[in-house]
Amino acid sequence: MSAKLAQHPLMIAAMIIAAATGAMGFAAIPTSEPTLAYEMTAQITADDRVVDDGIDQVMFKEAVASSSQLDKQLECMAKVVMHEAANQPRSGQLAVAQLIMNRVGQDRFGESVCEVVNQPGQFFRTASYNPSRTSARWATAVEVSRQAMAGNAEQVVPGAVFYHAAYQTPNRFFRTRERISMVGDHVFYR
Repeated sequence: MSAKLAQHPLMIAAMIIAAATGAMGFAAIPTSEPTLAYEMTAQITADDRVVDDGIDQVMFKEAVASSSQLDKQLECMAKVVMHEAANQPRSGQLAVAQLIMNRVGQDRFGESVCEVVNQPGQFFRTASYNPSRTSARWATAVEVSRQAMAGNAEQVVPGAVFYHAAYQTPNRFFRTRERISMVGDHVFYR
């Protein structure tokens, strides 16, 4: 037994109890390296960080990134998701992101995410909005934006291209559109 282990308060207490009760024995101590119950290699991508503390391996998804590490289109979308829907449930954030993707490629909106979100009168000028890149909200906005851009999530508001805050009374423009649903604090239309 190492000197450090013998000095540990719990080990000393166990030795005292064992001596007092006469229960002395040996414990099996593994001598080989532990093996993982599953293989993580296939799940690890370039932006992941794996920490091995000698007992467990933990994989951290690096969703929080500086603007220099993000694709420009992803950054534009994440800024809008953060600004417009960070206080909404994940489905509400995904609905806003999918709405942006529904607009991409339509002549009246623009050919790219940045063109869509920076179109005058639609969202806002993303270049002048600089949210904290270290917050959990930013990490979620980036993750939701990636998911929407990849198109691998079920549509929350299929075909939606317009929305407004639920507290606003719909103006004449929205009254002429097909209402799809209300998600969080937003009402979505085709």
